[in-house]
Amino acid sequence: MKIAVLGLGGVGSAAARFLAAAGHEVTGFEQFRLDHDLGSSYGASRIIRKVYPDALYARLMEAAYPLWDDLERESGEALFLRCGGFFFGPEGHPEMTATERALDQVGVSYRRLSAAEAAERLPPFRLAPEEYGLFEPESGLLRASRCVLANARLARAQGATLREEARVERLEARPEGMRLQVDGAWLPFDRVLVTAGPWTEPLLREWVPLPLVVTRQQYAHFTIQGDAGRFGPARFPVWIDMAAHFYGFPEHDGITGAKVALHRPGPPHDPDNPDREPTEAADQALREYLTQRLPGLGPEVTHSKVCLYTMSPDEDFLVDRLPGEPRVVFIGGLSGHGFKFTVLLGQIAARLIQEQEPGHDLRRFALTRFGSAEPARG
Repeated sequence: MKIAVLGLGGVGSAAARFLAAAGHEVTGFEQFRLDHDLGSSYGASRIIRKVYPDALYARLMEAAYPLWDDLERESGEALFLRCGGFFFGPEGHPEMTATERALDQVGVSYRRLSAAEAAERLPPFRLAPEEYGLFEPESGLLRASRCVLANARLARAQGATLREEARVERLEARPEGMRLQVDGAWLPFDRVLVTAGPWTEPLLREWVPLPLVVTRQQYAHFTIQGDAGRFGPARFPVWIDMAAHFYGFPEHDGITGAKVALHRPGPPHDPDNPDREPTEAADQALREYLTQRLPGLGPEVTHSKVCLYTMSPDEDFLVDRLPGEPRVVFIGGLSGHGFKFTVLLGQIAARLIQEQEPGHDLRRFALTRFGSAEPARG
């Protein structure tokens, strides 16, 4: 089949690779350059973990890990830095309780650490006496930009055409197939996959209303005081405060400072009119948190950056066919916790496009969960 992939971030680049490997004529369209920093797939680090308060996502991660191993092996690149993960919160907190239950259901190995045990094993952290942590050794970070570029390079090696700076303006259904208007020209395809991140909802707006909201997010790297090795990947894990929703990474790959962010939706944002300037207020919120929780990190920001989330109301993904037009598959609403699943979602998307069984129960990700999924037009 002739297949178009719209958006070549984490999911789109992986799907293009899988579809090209299956022998299809694949054309990927990226409105910017590959690995641009205007969406959600750019950067040096994303957390990868099997630790979830939801057994569905924990099981999906069991399927994703081997696919990341495959990508590393096929690309010959080190994409996954296994530094372990530390996930903490108060005793009895609903997310901590649900996380332990989900890990036990799925069979993920972890170690429970009291506040005193955490202080001995992971001394940079400051936990209150009523708090505890879960240490999971297979967690770590994905080098996000390298993952996208590795998928893209392998897709091209399998015969895919990846067009950069090519903006898709419209989709049109014809009896013989789909047509795309790309920079004013109409191009025919048999199937279309839309994985455009913040631009998924605008691309499909005339077809169906998608309950996706784009928000502005900011993260920062902070200086390390004293022994820098304390915050390196050999001694310091990725981490999440399950109650306050702050999270962070070790210093790695020559990037100065440890990265810290807050998983909380920021203000709604137009991806075509972005405000990319980091604010001191956002940096200060992170700084105040670190003073209490990780006092070994200094107040100086070495690097601060703005990115975008694209989220559904319940923070579950959207994975579905376009209502009334099954030749179009779309995936969206991943931001905040989706990058670790992108290689798996690329495989699932490729299977859906080929009308194969996806291999996973996707009912939680159906558009119909938000009520009517009637097309916006006839």
